[in-house]
Amino acid sequence: MVPHWREGLTTDVLPDVYRDIVEVIADASGPMQAKQIVPRIGLPAVTAKIEGTRGKLKRLVERGWLIEDQPGRFAPAHPAPGRESVNSRNDKGSSL
Repeated sequence: MVPHWREGLTTDVLPDVYRDIVEVIADASGPMQAKQIVPRIGLPAVTAKIEGTRGKLKRLVERGWLIEDQPGRFAPAHPAPGRESVNSRNDKGSSL
């Protein structure tokens, strides 16, 4: 079961495959698509695995672990200590 994210939780509480997904995304330089994540978590890049991973990504978004900043592009919702979130990087210098 994937718990809802809350302050103080680490990826250690996630099932292995979900933890792997979150860690791959956290290490990425920007938002990622399911088809980019699948090979990085050790699965064959076939349609069934990509779609299964996309479902897991959506669940992680629903539970607050990730954000979907654009359709099909996933990023960490909460940066690890010492890291900026994707949104804070994009907002630098913005007057909005």
